[in-house]
Amino acid sequence: MEHTPTQFSAETRQANLQKREPFDILIVGGGITGAGIARDAAMRGYKTALIDKGDFASGTSSKSSRLVHGGVRYLEMFEFGLVFEASRERRVLWTIAPHLVKPLPFLFPVYKDAQWLRRYTFTINMGLWMYDALALFRNYKNHKMYSPRKVAEMMRGFDVRNINGGAYYYDGQVDDARLTLETLRAAHRHGAVLANYAQVDELLKENGRIVGVKAHDTLRGDIIEIRARVVVNATGPWTDTLLQLDDARAPKRMRPTKGIHLLVPREKIGGESAVAFTVPDGRLMFTIPWGKFTIIGTTDTDYAEDFDRVHADAADVEYVIQAANHAFPGATISRTDVVSTYAGLRPLVMQLGKSASKTSREHEIWASDSGLVTIAGGKLTTYRSMAEELVDRVAKTLRDEFGVVAKNPCATATTPLIEEQGAPPPLVLDADIMAHLVEAHGPEHGRVLQIAAREPKLAQRIVEDLPYIWAEVPYAIEQEMAMTLTDVLARRMHILTEASDNGIAAAPRVAEWFAKFHAWDKARVEKELRAYQQVVASTNAYKA
Repeated sequence: MEHTPTQFSAETRQANLQKREPFDILIVGGGITGAGIARDAAMRGYKTALIDKGDFASGTSSKSSRLVHGGVRYLEMFEFGLVFEASRERRVLWTIAPHLVKPLPFLFPVYKDAQWLRRYTFTINMGLWMYDALALFRNYKNHKMYSPRKVAEMMRGFDVRNINGGAYYYDGQVDDARLTLETLRAAHRHGAVLANYAQVDELLKENGRIVGVKAHDTLRGDIIEIRARVVVNATGPWTDTLLQLDDARAPKRMRPTKGIHLLVPREKIGGESAVAFTVPDGRLMFTIPWGKFTIIGTTDTDYAEDFDRVHADAADVEYVIQAANHAFPGATISRTDVVSTYAGLRPLVMQLGKSASKTSREHEIWASDSGLVTIAGGKLTTYRSMAEELVDRVAKTLRDEFGVVAKNPCATATTPLIEEQGAPPPLVLDADIMAHLVEAHGPEHGRVLQIAAREPKLAQRIVEDLPYIWAEVPYAIEQEMAMTLTDVLARRMHILTEASDNGIAAAPRVAEWFAKFHAWDKARVEKELRAYQQVVASTNAYKA
């Protein structure tokens, strides 16, 4: 396959891993935080590189509640600065990625009694006026207060016997994995050198200062040395792992907590609005509309097991089901209604004496004696401003210690993630397919349609009742650096969590595309199919 400057494929990855020029900034971690840093640094003109030991967004950044929100509940913790920042960034994301970040209405019930459910209408109303004010009254719409009767009409099956009414306000919804991917592709277009499946084994040091990393290609086994003036640790829950590569005596800074989500058919629970509800132990949960499904979650429990094998177990699923049925007694959800689950880790910075749910979502940035710059904590919503703050800090180091000065100011808040493209081909597909392509690929959906126009089979659905089409598979391989079946079926698309069989039936044909583009032999195909089956088994581990 001929490589082009805009291509983002296996060939791009291999060429990137062979580059030996020293970089200004090397980011370790291809989640949303690392992606934001790479885009910002590259746009300012720094020589930028990023690697991740797995696929982009394969950790926390594809396991969120898929919300871009100001953080209503942070008002209770008096974190007004975080709410102001998140509200501003929510507005920015609506502007720079309108195809991925959409306004989403929320209903918040106002309870009238029961000790741990005490929520007074006046308090909630004042709190949401503050929420609107911290957004400078530039949210999608300001909040409204509804009567119990109106809440009952809007929240199908919800128990309204113990409420004074409800608050109706707006936050945002996002495809977290695709936001991460599009941010990285934007960084690539601005010259960043990116590669997934490249794991750091050692931090290279000279005179006690970090000058790069030694890593290995987890797909091919090649050893790689990458030199950089500044190395950034943006590894989320794995932050302590890199810190201890730098200094084996470094104390642990992170408190990873597990959050799980269930997908159930929309007809069982939920509607067009998301619903925030309090459960018997005091936690806040949500039902969130997602296509034909409702996402229910999340939990917030300390986690100390294998960070690479996080899944929802039977107890997690039962807890969420019971919580949902308590708030929506008419739903009567059972385990048989669960289409799929997913679970991830929050990269919280440790705060002594606080519970997991009360630990701040604020981020922190610090540098070690050897120069490793670490960013940890934070929220998906604020990733862009976190990146700006970090690059500002690194820019000072690059200027003062190396004489390297940025060519451009930060422009990430006003530059769209994807530039406008030409008119798509006149291909007529079902309305739900077209809506999906526009929402997933934005201005580039025409490039997917061009592939679909090559032959009729490419315009067909991959799964009968879902909007994904076969043209998206070669597109993911050619333009989205998809390297494995799971990359395609779990993150470039969401077939893993949305198909009734978790994509098992489609996997062999997807493997055929990889065999065509990557020259996989029969043994490699079988290995990939087994690996995908293990991912499916993890998704369904709660059934054991």
